[in-house]
Amino acid sequence: MSDLLQIFLTAGLTLIGGVVLFIFGEFAKVLIIQPLQKYNEQVQLIRDRLDFYANRVTNYFSEEPNDEEWKLIQQINADFRSAATQLSSKYAGIARRKLLIRFKVIPTPEKIEEAYRNLMFLSNNLPRRGRDDRDSEVNPIMVNHDAIDKVKAALRP
Repeated sequence: MSDLLQIFLTAGLTLIGGVVLFIFGEFAKVLIIQPLQKYNEQVQLIRDRLDFYANRVTNYFSEEPNDEEWKLIQQINADFRSAATQLSSKYAGIARRKLLIRFKVIPTPEKIEEAYRNLMFLSNNLPRRGRDDRDSEVNPIMVNHDAIDKVKAALRP
């Protein structure tokens, strides 16, 4: 084999190897990295909303909320409900979840389901004076505080 033929074969194989590597890299980016980034952004948004609304979710609203309070109640409800549904959909969009769970990059499906349930619970359980029985053994303020802690714990890998 002549030296010139060897040079062309080496260059051709290097080029083909580079193209194959590029294609695999793009598949990994589209199927794993981008969905994982979207999921992590959603987790950060949920943590932000939990901290931002913690004072309202763990305190009573008025017995008869005024227009401003009703808007806030509706906003909190919508934010938590949206956060829950987007969390589960973005988690479902991650390819190779079992591998990422094994390496503790993302939490298990059970933890995501727990975070989903608790976010939905928080969206439906905003305490108001008069609506909640304060003599009950169940304190809605403490229940909401526990739900916030459960969501945060569930989102840790």
